[in-house]
Amino acid sequence: MRMEKEIRNADLFDIMCDLLYLLGCGVNGKMPAKTYIKTFQKVYDEDKMQLLYQFSKAHFVDALTGTVLKKAGVKLPSVWEQSIAKAIRKVILFDQERAEIFSFMEQQGIWYMPLKGVILKDFYPSVGMRQMSDNDILFDKSYAGQVRDHMVSRGYQVEAFGQGNHDVYEKKPVYNFEMHTSLYGAGHNPDWGNYYDGIKERLIPAGNGFEYRFSDEDFYVYFMTHTYKHFEGSGTGIRSLLDQYVYLKRLEDTLDFDYIDRQCELLGIAGFEKENRALCRKVFRMDDALAEEGADRFHDAFTTEERKLLCYYMTFGAYGTLERRIENRVKKYGNEAGGAAKLRYVMRRIFPGMDTYQYYPFFYRHKWLLPVCWLYRLLRAVFQRKRREKILREADTVRRMRL
Repeated sequence: MRMEKEIRNADLFDIMCDLLYLLGCGVNGKMPAKTYIKTFQKVYDEDKMQLLYQFSKAHFVDALTGTVLKKAGVKLPSVWEQSIAKAIRKVILFDQERAEIFSFMEQQGIWYMPLKGVILKDFYPSVGMRQMSDNDILFDKSYAGQVRDHMVSRGYQVEAFGQGNHDVYEKKPVYNFEMHTSLYGAGHNPDWGNYYDGIKERLIPAGNGFEYRFSDEDFYVYFMTHTYKHFEGSGTGIRSLLDQYVYLKRLEDTLDFDYIDRQCELLGIAGFEKENRALCRKVFRMDDALAEEGADRFHDAFTTEERKLLCYYMTFGAYGTLERRIENRVKKYGNEAGGAAKLRYVMRRIFPGMDTYQYYPFFYRHKWLLPVCWLYRLLRAVFQRKRREKILREADTVRRMRL
């Protein structure tokens, strides 16, 4: 099956190819070919330019693609220009705020480690190219109360505390911090939870203070588990593949892949990591000759399996969709007849496993009251409009699924 048929829309397929090409130019420091830009300016009218912008925005790479086009002399819509400026401003604001939080932790003797995008943004060629919606920080959970008090003193709203493996703090205009007390918790893969339990003992001091970091290999392995979590959950977009590429591009000559392979085997993601490692290099690696080819090379460059995997990334935004998460969960019961799999999913949603009740601390401590919790969850679903709408979407998705 050709990727065009999987995308099921010729215009969208062309936009997808252009997006991949522009991303490859951006992260490799290549200018798009002059012949490509000349054709691009003829083909992309105002409506199609808006489609490319919206597609880029859905994958949270609009600042990167816009920067490449702007450098190539393409006039961008004003909303796209604003996106680039906002992305740069947001990174600067995050950097300043994060530095203050780290200073507080240093003063209090709290060990901490920045995670994910906080690290990966520095692997991109310029400020703002790797956009961020939040900052993730792992820290000593015994100081969770002190950290909460400090965040509140700085004007943050506590969106979640003591629920799951991270506390969430938000403040206008753009600040969102996820303060992790562990890397994986209840509801995540238990093998991952066991593997990362007591991770502090395996971290490396980042300097003379209380900041720590992963080894380059361990960061990559953790990044791949995180990517797989989203891939198997709500889905994930092309930025995950791009992040993997920029990290490997910088460090692939020094990484110990024998060690990486062993850890990925332990964590059950070895096949996923190898497939994605090969795909990200094939999609984004770009020498001068490939830059001259433009976006046309993507039409026939991939095997059937590579097309399917790439299509999966391209048909979901950066953070996936509710529908994809539901479909993936139902398909876990795919060895049963379709109706039975759906029924098991519905029953699991009504009567969840014990890991879910950690989000309801009172009922988790008093398990004999779990039937009351079932009623409480049901009443919330009935009387809270947003929850009710979400559950109706969920029910409709399950109903329409074909297994």
